[in-house]
Parts: sequence; C-alpha cells; structure tokens
Amino acid sequence: MRIILITSKLNFVTAGGSVVDLHLKAKGLVELGHQVTVITAYSGANKINQPLPYAVKEENVAAASFASVQYKVYHILRKHESEADIFYIDGNNFLYGGGMFRILVGKAPVVAFFNIKLSCWSDTQDNYKKKQTLFAKLKRRVRLLVEKYIGVKIANRMDAFIFTTPMVEKLYLDFGFKKSNSNVIPDFVNTQEIIDKQSSATGFLNKHQTPSEVIIFCSGRMIVEKGFDLVIKAFSLIKDKSRLRVIMSGGGPDAERLQKLTADLGLRQFFSFPGWVEKNQLEKFFRQAHIFILPRWWPEYTSVLLIEAMAYSLPCIIPKGGGLEWLAEKGGLTFEADDAVSLAQRIEELANDSELRSSLANNILTKAKELDYKKLTVRMEQIMRLVVSARNKN
Repeated sequence: MRIILITSKLNFVTAGGSVVDLHLKAKGLVELGHQVTVITAYSGANKINQPLPYAVKEENVAAASFASVQYKVYHILRKHESEADIFYIDGNNFLYGGGMFRILVGKAPVVAFFNIKLSCWSDTQDNYKKKQTLFAKLKRRVRLLVEKYIGVKIANRMDAFIFTTPMVEKLYLDFGFKKSNSNVIPDFVNTQEIIDKQSSATGFLNKHQTPSEVIIFCSGRMIVEKGFDLVIKAFSLIKDKSRLRVIMSGGGPDAERLQKLTADLGLRQFFSFPGWVEKNQLEKFFRQAHIFILPRWWPEYTSVLLIEAMAYSLPCIIPKGGGLEWLAEKGGLTFEADDAVSLAQRIEELANDSELRSSLANNILTKAKELDYKKLTVRMEQIMRLVVSARNKN
C-alpha cells in the first residue's frame, strides 16, 4: 500500500514520545513492505538528524486558529490524494480536516490517531483550575457544543480511529465517536531493541536480588503537574531510608522548588538531581535503577517513558486505575492517586522485598516484549488493510 502519515513535525532533537511513536509507525510499515511518506504540517519545526527509511514531504501550515488549521489540512489531503491508498493523521490536531476531506471529495480512506483529550474539553491543560472571564467561559462552552454536535459528525466520516488506551477510547466514545470505527493500540516503542542491548534477560533481572542499595528512578519534565514533590513527601515518611537512593532526572520550571523541598525535609543525601541528560545517560539511569516511579499523569493516558522503563525490566509504582495500570498490568504496584502515605507504603514494600521486585521485573519484561513496535505495527497494518478493502468494495 501507499501510505501517507500526516503529523505536525519531526523533531528528533528535543521533542518527546509522540515523534518517536510516529517515526516507529512509519518505519514499521516500511519494514512490512509498504511505500511510506510522512508529511509534516509545521515543517519549520523539523529537526531531522538521522537518515530515515521513509520519504518526508514538508508543508508549511501558517494558521492562526484551530479552524484554519483544519482547512489547511483538508487541502493537504486533497493535494496528495493521488499519491495515497490510505492516510494516517494526528487526530487531535487534524480530525475535522480529515473528516471534511472524506465528506467532500476524498476517496482515500483516513485513519486518525488519538492519544490525548480534545482541547475543547474543559479539563485539559488544567483549564478548570484557571480563572476565566465570563466571555472566555462562554466562548469555551460554545466551542464545546459546536464540536460535540457538529464536529463529531464530521470526524465520524473518517474510516477508523486508533486510541492509545481503553480509557482514552471511552472519552471519545462518550463524546459521540463511532464504536464501530474504534481500535486501541498503545504508543510505539522499540522495546526489543532496549531489551537486546542488555547483556541477557537473566543478567539484568539478577540486579533485583540482593543489591547493597536500592535505586529509585523518576524522570520527566519537572512541572508541578507531574507530581515529583509527591515522591519527595512520600520518601520523607519512610522509616528506614539507609539503603535507598533516588535519582530524579529532568529539567523544568519546578526543579528548583523540588530541590529546596528535599533540603527542607532533610533528605538531600538521598536524592540526586542530574537535570536534563542526553539519551546515553538516561539509559544508564534505567540500567542502574531497581524501581521506577511515575507519580502523576492524566488518568486516561499511557506513557512512553513507562514503556521504556518496562523494557529495562523495572518494577513500577504508578497511580491506581487508568492507563498506566492498564499498561503495566502485573508488572507494577499501584498507590492511591496524590496520596503520599499510600506511595510511601508501596516504596517500602517493593524496596524491602527482593523476591517481589524480581517477580514484577519478570512480569513487566514479558509485557514489554508484547509492546514492541514491530508487533504493534502488524496490528495497525491489519486495521489499514480492512479499511482499504472496505473502501474498495464501495
């Protein structure tokens, strides 16, 4: 098949998991024998520092509003339709442009990918916590109603949806998206490559047996919403800290406050804050660690960072319920969301029980192998083939 993927940008230098996810989808489809092209809508933001196995075409969408972005994407789809048997688009950014393309002229089917909430929903980006004028509230309400009662009808004209978790899927189905078009596939990560880099599965599972110290690893952009302070507060409640050490990696606006909180609680000797690090150093931290903690995330979302930790056979401590627990399955312990006491109990339980760590590490490694991008690509290809086949019959 000739497959065109449309995304916002390809920034391999500073961008996060969404770029890696798109790249591995395109790469995986090439490896299955398809002719693949990636079109970037905001090409001025591209930072491509490596050879790619697929073609890249650059468009330059200069749009001042969400509606104008949809209009521009609609024209990108029309422009490249003769080159494609099927399109794959970033649903959160381009869903109505994709829907209008299918309604008006588009013969090539469109598959849309969703990994976060729609921006019109009031609880995205902590909008519900921000003070808003009456006009701003009214404007948001009008947008929500327009998207729910008009936009959803447009979006449903696309041929298939892919959601990263059942929880994200439910949000969209409750909003009115077609169940018959719906599929769930997690984020794409090259987990097998990570696993193969280790000396052997047995070798890097053995580190959980009798370490002289237990290393806890947290990583990510340091913002209040990520909840790194919860780890510090939970750690302060642990009675015996002598064998524990915490690596809290990442930069961001909350870094200084977190370091001060650690000092104020008399915990500085147990914590290290290396800041933002290169990939090689991040991999080193993963290899050193015995426990990975992701303290706070949107309940419905998954996490590329968590999947990477799973590939390093790290038992995880994650918030109870939602996408993270669904992803880790039997490879992690859960705590009550935003509850430092509950988190402290899980840390103590896992740090003091080497057999439990080994058991969870084995479970999570097995799950990580199932999440390798090559296996997920086969699932995505099956969806695309079904969509193309259905389109050809009509």
